[in-house]
Amino acid sequence: MIARAARQLALVLALALVPAVVSGAWQLAWKKAEPLAAGEVRLATAREWGARVQWVDARSRAKFERTRIPGALLLNEDEWDKLVGPFLDAWDADKTLVVYCDGGSCEASHQVAARLRKDLMIGGVLVLKGGFAEWQGL
Repeated sequence: MIARAARQLALVLALALVPAVVSGAWQLAWKKAEPLAAGEVRLATAREWGARVQWVDARSRAKFERTRIPGALLLNEDEWDKLVGPFLDAWDADKTLVVYCDGGSCEASHQVAARLRKDLMIGGVLVLKGGFAEWQGL
């Protein structure tokens, strides 16, 4: 009786695995096909640039303190006035700024990037497509 139940469970799991694999493969293919918006960069490209990139974390301080891209500078809308001075002190003008937030529909990175371009007149500012979730491989 236990062996029969185990076989049935294995069959159900195997049947469930097929659509999950197909769905996952489809979503990965769709995700990679998504075009870049103006001012965005893919993670693979930013990684190719290596040390020529300065990462800018546009998420909340709490998220930044929990985990971040190594070497990232914190600069977000909520604390802009407090953070902009330390950011400018640490900023390397020879590096391309790549701003990220959580990913998906997160607009914080686009807002911070726009302020860097407009308010501080910094060129070479891009937004990481997919944000921190992309960095984590999610």
